[in-house]
Amino acid sequence: MDFKRIEVIFIVVFAILNAYLFGSYWQYQMESGTVTSSNTSASTSILKEMRNDQITYMPLSNKKKEGYYAQSKVDTSLKGDIKHLTGQNARVVDNKLYSTITDPFTIDPQDPQKALDRFLKDRENVIAGTQYQYNANLSSDTQVVYTQMIDQRPVYSKDGQLIFYVNTSNQVTGYVQGHLVAKKQLREESELISQSRAVTLLYQYNEIPNSSKIEWANLGYTRLLSTDEGAVYVPTWVIGIKNKNSANIEVKRINAFSGVLIKKDGQTPVKKAKTTDKAAAADASGMSTGSAEDGTASTNSTNA
Repeated sequence: MDFKRIEVIFIVVFAILNAYLFGSYWQYQMESGTVTSSNTSASTSILKEMRNDQITYMPLSNKKKEGYYAQSKVDTSLKGDIKHLTGQNARVVDNKLYSTITDPFTIDPQDPQKALDRFLKDRENVIAGTQYQYNANLSSDTQVVYTQMIDQRPVYSKDGQLIFYVNTSNQVTGYVQGHLVAKKQLREESELISQSRAVTLLYQYNEIPNSSKIEWANLGYTRLLSTDEGAVYVPTWVIGIKNKNSANIEVKRINAFSGVLIKKDGQTPVKKAKTTDKAAAADASGMSTGSAEDGTASTNSTNA
C-alpha cells in the first residue's frame, strides 16, 4: 500500500474541506451582515417617519442584550407575616398587603428614596423590604414605586411591586405590597431585540401618538402567563410615552424575545400631576382598606 499517496489524498481532502467550510462561514457572515444592515436601514427609515410625525425620543441603542424566561410565585404567607409589622394598620386582600401608616412621615420629593430606603431596611416596617428597588420612571408626586428584580431587571407587574402613597404635604400615608417568591430561571439566556427595534415596533403597532415624546425605554420583566407552578415572566421592553395633551406618562410593553405587543397585565399610567390633599387621602385610604372588588379582606391591626 502506498502510504505516501494516501497521505497526499488526505491532505488534499482536508484542504478542500477547509476551503468549503471557510466559504460557508464567509457566506454566512455576509448574509448576516446583509440582514443586520437591512434591519438597521429599516429602523433608520422608521425613526425618520417618527420624526416626521413630531415624535421625539432620546438616543436609542441598537445593542442586543440577553435574557431568559423566569418563573415565580405570589407570596401567600403575607397574612401570617403582618403580625410582625408595627406602626401601621395592615390587611391582606388577594395576596396583596394594604397598609395605613399610623404616623405619616415626610419625604423629600426630589429624593424620595433616601427616607424610604431607610424605612425598608426595618423588618417591622415592610416585609422583605430590602428586596425592592426604587423605580423613578414609575413614580410620581403621589406614588413612589419600588419593584422586585429578576435578573437585575425590575418587575413591571404589581405582584412584585411596593407602592407608597404620598399626600400633597409630601408625607407617606401608606402602601400596597405585592411580593414574589421562589424566583427561578426556566431556560438558557437568549438574544433580545434592541431598544431601538422595540421602539420602532411600537410605532408600527400604532401605539405612539403623533407629537408625543418617548420618555424612557427600559428592559424589565412582565408576567406572560400563569401556570399551576406559578407565573411565567418574560423579558420586556417597557416604554414610557408622554402625550402633548396629557401630564401622564402611558406605559407600553414589547416582548423582548418576539417583538410582540403585550397588552395584558398593564401598568396604570404614571400620574405626574399633583392631586389635592383630599384626593390623595382618599387614594391612600382606599388602598389600605380594600374595596368590594377586592373580595373579603383578612384584617390584622399592627399599631405600635
